[in-house]
Amino acid sequence: MGNWRIKLVLLFTILNIIGIFAIIPYSITLMDNQSVPGDSPISLIIIINSTIQVFYMFVLILVGLRLQNRTGLNAPLLNGIVYPKTRVHISKKWLINSIVGAFIGSLMIILLDLFVFSPLIGAPMDQLPSPNWWQGLLASLYGGMTEELMLRLFGMTFIVWLLARITKKEKDNIPTSFYYVAIFLVAILFGLGHLPATIQVFGDLSTIIVIRALVLNGLLGLWFGYLYWRKGLEYAMIAHMSADIFLHVLFASILY
Repeated sequence: MGNWRIKLVLLFTILNIIGIFAIIPYSITLMDNQSVPGDSPISLIIIINSTIQVFYMFVLILVGLRLQNRTGLNAPLLNGIVYPKTRVHISKKWLINSIVGAFIGSLMIILLDLFVFSPLIGAPMDQLPSPNWWQGLLASLYGGMTEELMLRLFGMTFIVWLLARITKKEKDNIPTSFYYVAIFLVAILFGLGHLPATIQVFGDLSTIIVIRALVLNGLLGLWFGYLYWRKGLEYAMIAHMSADIFLHVLFASILY
């Protein structure tokens, strides 16, 4: 592994570690009313789980970076920091587009939940504790860094690579449809990953509750995936971080 590649892995790993440990205060508040086996403090359990996550995310980062070169997907700004003789160019237009798209998507999620899903589902069985604004702000680092490394750098890259390998397509002639399939599948998987938390809130799963979980958690993922494909991972990270700030800090302070 070249020296620049080692530096890139370390850079992504540092971002991942920041994201994982930034969400700890948020997680402690959410789990405050939950029972745990034995007398172990919730904070200790969360820290242990976070440490384990650092190690398996390191593996996902290694795989994602290795497969990126075979899919045409990239992280140009972060690569430019460590690659020799690479000029870093930040598109102000797409930086603004990323944030504006995140705001629009966040607003759509709030409106869908309030006016479409809530009337159909009714009140949640269990009202979860509400983290403070600063905990939500820190948690946005987890979404923007760790979740994007897991979902886009690894998940979306892997799906595109797998489809290209199955169909024997080279990097330069991968069909556009492969990227759209990867964007959609990763968004669906992210929504499915929230079903355990959904069960905790509503007590059980019905068709409409499952649809709610998929739509509310997967909608913005379509935008993040598109940004990763068209502009680079960094723009997806910025959009994801912005969306979490809108949802868990701005809109949360207004609605709750």
